[in-house]
Amino acid sequence: MRLILLPLLRTLCFSAVLSSLAGLSASGEVTEAITIANFKQGESIPYSLPLISGTIADLAVDSLTLTNENSRRPTRVIKGLVSKGRFKVLADLLPGTNVLTIKAGNKSTRFQLIFQPQTSIRAVRAIYYTDNSGDAELANPRPNEKLNVEGKLATAMLLLQSFTADRMHQQGYGRKTFNVELDADGQPKVFIVKGDQAPGSGFNQGAVDRAIAMQASRPHTHYLVLLGRGCGYTAIGGNGKAIMGGDTIYTWPSRIEDAQGAFSDPTPIDAGKFHVDAIGRDVYWANTSTTMGACLHEISHTFGLPHSMDGLCIMTRGHDYFSRFFTLIEPPSKANAQSVEFKDSEIARFCKVTANNLAVSRYLAVNEREYPEGKPPEIQFDATKNQITVRSEIGLGFVSLDPPFGSPGADYCVAIDPNKPAPKELIISAQEWARFAGKPFQVRVIDINSNVKIDREPLKAR
Repeated sequence: MRLILLPLLRTLCFSAVLSSLAGLSASGEVTEAITIANFKQGESIPYSLPLISGTIADLAVDSLTLTNENSRRPTRVIKGLVSKGRFKVLADLLPGTNVLTIKAGNKSTRFQLIFQPQTSIRAVRAIYYTDNSGDAELANPRPNEKLNVEGKLATAMLLLQSFTADRMHQQGYGRKTFNVELDADGQPKVFIVKGDQAPGSGFNQGAVDRAIAMQASRPHTHYLVLLGRGCGYTAIGGNGKAIMGGDTIYTWPSRIEDAQGAFSDPTPIDAGKFHVDAIGRDVYWANTSTTMGACLHEISHTFGLPHSMDGLCIMTRGHDYFSRFFTLIEPPSKANAQSVEFKDSEIARFCKVTANNLAVSRYLAVNEREYPEGKPPEIQFDATKNQITVRSEIGLGFVSLDPPFGSPGADYCVAIDPNKPAPKELIISAQEWARFAGKPFQVRVIDINSNVKIDREPLKAR
């Protein structure tokens, strides 16, 4: 009996050694089979569609799934993207604790995320606007595919909300994002609004305003408005409305589980037959990236953001690379026959000055709070000392130096630590505006109650 058991024992011990060695990196450190990089175990977040990213020890694995053990929705299981040991996958969360299982190859890991819905009374509402015919149909390069306008806008709202939260977190402001009204199934509410204008009459701002006021108005609300067929193609944002032409949303995903596939779809678009907005790349994924990212650009204008001078910021042309946030490889396009492997630094973002500006917006205050009245911020230029002093009796949230009227865009803000009490006074020295090399600039100040003061008198400062 001993003669039989001893070899067996040696075999088992040897197998155990092999198993332990399989978890060692080249440096001898123990590595996890699946590692989540961007969330902590049990973290609470104020939005329902996080993008989860991380690494897989087995570089041969090329597929991954995420299962929400608490869900019975169609999005209970979502397939993610994997490339060279990295992964990205979306998770559709229910309010409360969500137990998530990520499986890659024969390995899996479980962790929890808590979705704590926002209590802010402010929200962004999605509108699809039509002419007086009520026609909500979209032109479609794929005639056998039925397009769901409500599904496309609902999915887009969740993706825009998710991107905003992650990029704000990246800049040190926490997972701040705008609020979206959700229905009982966890989907954003979408409103089909019929205008009083005739078919084919083009963009009519007055008609859009009237229709929303009568059919979809809500206090403390900004609106993302997609213009239906014949109602014009534009991209503008301000006065509470972000308005975009809707002729290009045929490439947008209609469901959460199709989102990463839509950002990876290299299907060519015939620009002679269908409207495409993709800076010459003219494929499905690029059209989705540019047009959906442009919606966030215009929404951000409604929050008071000027353009930026950072080329990958959403407030410049960074919206063309919106898709990179959700993917690992940029597929081929008309402009580039090869796939592109991009760095994290080459993904669309909110640059520091833009994120700081956005952080003090009431529309990114996740939970409702009181905004006590106070004097507006003060800006004083002392010609003797050649310095500018800014003050706020309730606290300074944002201070920037910009070209006049924000043109071409903002690129510098005075450092304010979001993790410390807001300062009530800051002094800006001549050294800080030396970047303008004697050219005009303006001072823009926002207090922690989101009250704004812009002073162009310091244009004279030298």
